[in-house]
Amino acid sequence: MKKTGFIIIALLMLAGCASKRYAKKGAEFEKTGYYEKAAEMYLASVKRNPKNVEATIGLKRNAQLTLDKKLGVFLNHYNADEPKEAVYKYIESKDYYNTVLSTGVELVFPSHYKDYYDEVKKIYLESRYNEAYLLLVDEEFVRAETILNEILFIEPYYQDAAVLLKTAHYEPIYRKGKEFMLIQKYRSAYYAFKKILDKLPNYKDTKELSEKALNQALITIALVDFADKSRQPLFSYTIQSKVEQRLIESKSPFIKLIDRSNTEHIKNEQLLSLEGNVDSDVSAKAGKMYGVKALLTGQVDRVAFNQGKLEKKQMKGYLKEKVVEKKEGEPEKITYRYHKTYYNEFSQSNSIYCTFQYKLISAETGEVMVSDVITLSIDDQINYATFDGDIKNLVMGSWSHKDKDSSTDSIKDNVNDNKELASLLNGRKQIKTMDELSQEITNKIADNVALKINLYDPEK
Repeated sequence: MKKTGFIIIALLMLAGCASKRYAKKGAEFEKTGYYEKAAEMYLASVKRNPKNVEATIGLKRNAQLTLDKKLGVFLNHYNADEPKEAVYKYIESKDYYNTVLSTGVELVFPSHYKDYYDEVKKIYLESRYNEAYLLLVDEEFVRAETILNEILFIEPYYQDAAVLLKTAHYEPIYRKGKEFMLIQKYRSAYYAFKKILDKLPNYKDTKELSEKALNQALITIALVDFADKSRQPLFSYTIQSKVEQRLIESKSPFIKLIDRSNTEHIKNEQLLSLEGNVDSDVSAKAGKMYGVKALLTGQVDRVAFNQGKLEKKQMKGYLKEKVVEKKEGEPEKITYRYHKTYYNEFSQSNSIYCTFQYKLISAETGEVMVSDVITLSIDDQINYATFDGDIKNLVMGSWSHKDKDSSTDSIKDNVNDNKELASLLNGRKQIKTMDELSQEITNKIADNVALKINLYDPEK
């Protein structure tokens, strides 16, 4: 709490110092007649310290002169029949008045200027409105939108400008969507109509057109039982189930998987020849029969499981002992003794390799829409050490004889080797099972298939 209070006091002191600096600059500008710049400095001063009386008085004096000058320019434009310039100068003057007022300093703003402004604003907005209307008639939507935005900036509720602005903005999008429909780019049409519907749910017949575009763009898919050449039928079934689930959960509005119960008797052999070519006649027949636009086939070509054995290796090391020697009248002396010992190091590796191919076949033409051959390998390794004694004092090393020293003995009591040993002693001891690896690899394959199908866009 004390620290927080100190920080607050320090910040207040800094703000006070800054306020004085700006007030001093304001006074200097005022002496030389630069009252606009003086007002700017006084304004900055008051914002930093509203209790600075000198700055407040200076602001009121110089800001009033600045406002009077702005209003004088407005009046000149008014008298010269320059409505646009007059309108924007008045807005600038009013903004300046409100900026100063936000500090608590109120300037004199004669009310008759508002009457002049309303008069000239009416003339200017009528002119701009008529211009925007004619541009809409001529289908100059971009230019009309710019003018209508300006009108609503000046007068937010001016006549039906807000309605016309919606037309100026969304009509080009609507027409583009209809153009996409004509050239059978139904996805692009759907996105165009959706852009309108997100803001204007009732714009013309956009909702009906959007539904029609989506219906045309929708790819209904029948999933055919995946084939298996790996002699691991459960593996292919797992991939099939996961692909099916991901397509069902797909966020793409253009992908829909039909009920598999309607396609259970369609076999891959009916769709693919020995060379892997698509039988378009069978595809078209199946598509017509089940009302789908595409058939998804898949095949597991190979699965290889490699379950390693847990390998145990006896390692030589040293148990470090701290020895403290203390003699009377002398400082304490610390030395270390190293006792030869054994510890065990274990290692194991499990892996799965899989090759899977799939095709998304058009049921209308027999053409391959999406295809890929996925080759993946998933593995896991463990490497750890165990020691029955005090692991904190175990160090790496090598020795020839446990009961006697040798010139070839080596003690590795250093930072790097100690770090390596600590990592082994604290290493993960549970390896991922083959079932866990199978889940990982089938998840990745299913994700890959679903992603590529979801990204498929016939319009690109």
